[in-house]
Amino acid sequence: GAGDGEKKKKSGISSLFRMGSKKKQDDKEGDKKKEDKESKKKDKEGGTSGFVAGITLDRGDDKEEDVRTDPREREKKIRTLRKEVESLRDTVKQHKESFSKMSKDQVPVSTRSKVKHSLLLDAANACYKLSLESEMPIDMVALQSRLAITLLDPGTSVPSISPPDPANDNVLLATLRIMGTNNRVQMTLMALEGHYGTLTAFVITRVAPKVCHLVEFSIKPLSLHRLVPFDQAALDAAPVGTLRMSGAFTLGQMHAWVGACFPDVPPKLPEGESVRYMFESTFVGTLVTAEYSKGEAVFRGHNLSVLALIKDVVAKEASTAKAKVDVKSPLIDDGTVLHMLKLLHPKLEKLLKLADTAQYIDALGEVSAQEGSVAFLTPEMRSMVERSEEIKAEHKNSEKHIAFMQHVLEQLFVDRFKFKGVNVKHRIGEVKALVSNYSWAGLCSLFSVS
Repeated sequence: GAGDGEKKKKSGISSLFRMGSKKKQDDKEGDKKKEDKESKKKDKEGGTSGFVAGITLDRGDDKEEDVRTDPREREKKIRTLRKEVESLRDTVKQHKESFSKMSKDQVPVSTRSKVKHSLLLDAANACYKLSLESEMPIDMVALQSRLAITLLDPGTSVPSISPPDPANDNVLLATLRIMGTNNRVQMTLMALEGHYGTLTAFVITRVAPKVCHLVEFSIKPLSLHRLVPFDQAALDAAPVGTLRMSGAFTLGQMHAWVGACFPDVPPKLPEGESVRYMFESTFVGTLVTAEYSKGEAVFRGHNLSVLALIKDVVAKEASTAKAKVDVKSPLIDDGTVLHMLKLLHPKLEKLLKLADTAQYIDALGEVSAQEGSVAFLTPEMRSMVERSEEIKAEHKNSEKHIAFMQHVLEQLFVDRFKFKGVNVKHRIGEVKALVSNYSWAGLCSLFSVS
């Protein structure tokens, strides 16, 4: 009986402990639910909807956080940034001052178009084709040069040509107004050989604000010559003059000097110890060769004026480079002068005849209109009336071509006697008088050839 009573007592105590533990567990669960409710209530009071508004995967760096929050480091960084800003301001100020000195009365603008350009030799007509093309319509083109360049055909533009002003380096000064909305302009130019320099084109496009594009073209002294394959037989087919040079110059220097005389010369020096080229005049078809190596150069050609020009240009370039060049006395065949005159004679005679014929075209047209027939005219005059439009078109630039021919004869006349040691520049007027009253016999007499 006593053992049973003791067991019941222990069983009651155990039950009491279990009830206490369960109550504590229930209290913990209750407290957790209460905390969850309070947390939800705070979220609702704070206006959050329970969705994630933003998340970052960068856990950050404790050191960076320390720097960001350190006032001394922040002040140091701010001072560094302020110094950089001040430095940039000083740089901008310097550029502004520099720009204001360059263009005091101009407004800087940003161009939104580009101009493509080319200046190509038309070998068939011994002239140049100038092409200008822009992304925007072209409004106006101005041409300027200190060289004797003639505008033969303005294309679709309306030209306004100013009188030559050599004192201000404006031998050519022309303004071309472009009609319609053309993005491309092409014109024909004729350049006299003997001088070299730059042809400048100012292209103004139809954009707001107005923007002027500057394009420059280099004109060589022998600009009407072109590079052709070397043909010794063609050179020997006519009388030839020879010009020899020697001195302390390199192959590269002479190559650069030849490139200063002629177009089409490759800028890169060909491989080998010597170089040779042949050039052809697109105007009269004469040939000239250039063969050179280190310390020696030989030029051979049909035209005395070309050899004289090579001599002057190389001497000037060598003087600039402070290189010593010795030019030996040229070997001139008197037949070269007569050969050149025979090439020039038919061209000049045709131009003068065309100019003479053009004078009678209008008068013959009026007489034919009054009579109502051309039957009473001679066959030659009838042909002139029937070809009146064609003759007028050919005569359009004949005066410019005659002036060009006169210049060629004047230069040949001076060079013909210069190689003999005689200065005849005071007799240039005789060439002009000959052109006005032209004859083959008078031409041969003036040049002392037969």
